[in-house]
Order: sequence, then structure tokens, then C-alpha cells
Amino acid sequence: MIRHRVLTSLWPALAGTALSACALAMPIRDDTAATLRLSAPAQRIVSLSPGTTEMLFAAGAGDRIVATVTGADVPDAAKKIPRIGDANGLVFDRLIALKPDAVVVWKDLTNELVLDSLVNKLKLNVYFVSIRRLEDIPQSVRRLGVLAGTSATADDAAKTLEAQLAHLPTRAGVAKSARRPVDVFFMFLDSPLYTVGSRSAMADAITRCGGRNLYDDIDFPMPIVEFKDLKKRNPDLILMSAPPITAREWRERWAPFTDVKAVANRQLVAYPDQRLVRMGPSAIDAVPELCKLIDGARR
Repeated sequence: MIRHRVLTSLWPALAGTALSACALAMPIRDDTAATLRLSAPAQRIVSLSPGTTEMLFAAGAGDRIVATVTGADVPDAAKKIPRIGDANGLVFDRLIALKPDAVVVWKDLTNELVLDSLVNKLKLNVYFVSIRRLEDIPQSVRRLGVLAGTSATADDAAKTLEAQLAHLPTRAGVAKSARRPVDVFFMFLDSPLYTVGSRSAMADAITRCGGRNLYDDIDFPMPIVEFKDLKKRNPDLILMSAPPITAREWRERWAPFTDVKAVANRQLVAYPDQRLVRMGPSAIDAVPELCKLIDGARR
């Protein structure tokens, strides 16, 4: 198996296939406004993140997914799809053998080496998903419906998501509120310290819930931050994206730092819910519970 490597002898053949397909091309725009040219709606799709897999199912294109990655287990039907890699890399020879019409990737969270191989070396049809706010999700689902030729299903799903969004707090409404904002540090890992920047559905949800994402000044979805800087910013609430046992270990490592408000006030909270982390359609359903946690830290 080949990880982060491709067989250069296959590139010309793949490039030739891509060029011949463009002869009868239909333009399809992705979330970044880039245009793909396919001869027909994509019938064979490779999805390279759990979030894009969930979104493709919502768009009615779950049966078009021929491969995905480890962790793509929502909805349940996704568990049956073959895996061709994980966060550490892809098995490119298996990807090539699948002959996908389109490869759907998360633009901001995909390894640059992987992107370079997909776009510049293999010359595959790469479709970018980009979600920076919760309200981006319905329109992204609609676009995936165009990609797969399932627009009717995708539009129905998008309308349902928009109705759910309408019941959530808005950023504008929170800005006018007299409630004290809660400074929130969302922790993906403790070594190194991964958190959320401004370009993510999680950051948007925190704001809608009356929180202040501690690193909203960083224009990147998942930055690494320094512990010294984190202490200086002094969060009210630390949400630990981990199962209970791991979260307990992280909490123990924080225990000596009682000069941090979240530690002093016992506001280091396990947050095992992956819906907002995954950033698929179910992220919208996760917001009310997040708001309860943030409200609890305000009291």
C-alpha cells in the first residue's frame, strides 16, 4: 500500500481521462466557487472526511460514495463504505483503482500534500467543501446535490436545516444581549494544544450561544496555540473534545493552574459530542446542548 505517494506512470493516463471528460463538460461550482467540469453528475464519489460524508448522505448521494476515511460513521449506512485512509494519509493506489468521478474534500482541513497529489499530480476532479458558519451548511448540501444529480433530495434537506437554524440564537441577537459573554477555549488535543479559530462551525456555535471563542482572532479553522498564551487569555470555560477517561486525564494535568478561571471554578468540561467537530448537518442539532454548557459557566 502507498501512503502519500503516487505511481507516476499512472498520471498521464489519468490526466488523459480527465481531459477527454471535459469535452462534454457540465460546469459545477463547489463551496469555494471553483468550477469542476463533468460529463454527467458524479456517480462514483470518494469522500475524504467524516463531515463531507455526512453531508453527501444528506444530499441524497450516499449511494454514490465508493470510499471514505476512518471516522466517517454518520449516518449508520456510512459504516459500510470502504476506507482508503485516515487523518495521517491516504492509500493512493486504492483511490486510483476506484476511478472516482469526483473526490470531495474539506478545503481547510485536508493535508496540503494530499491536496497537491489529488489536484496537481493525479489531476482528479476535486470538489471542495468549506463550512465557516452554521448557515453555510444548507447551501453546501444543495451544491453537493448538483454534483451528484440529486438536487431534489438535497433541496428538501437544506430547507429542513434552514428551518432548524431559524430556531437557534443569532449572532446579531447575542451581540445585543446584556448577558455576560463567556470566554471559551475548545480543546481538541492537549499536546500540542489544538483549538478552533474563526473559520469553523464550532466557533460560530460558541458565539451564537453567548460565548467568545478564545482564539477567534486566528483566521484558521484548527490552530495550534501556546500554553503560555492560553493562560494569559484566561478562559472561563474549557471544553475538552474527548471521551470521559481522556478528559479526566487532561483535567488532572490542568489541576495545578488555579490562576486560570476555568480551573478555579471547575469549568473544565468533557465534550465528547462529535457533531460540531465533524461539521456535518447534525452540527445544527448539537447547538442547544452547547448553549447549556456555556450558560452553566456563566452562573
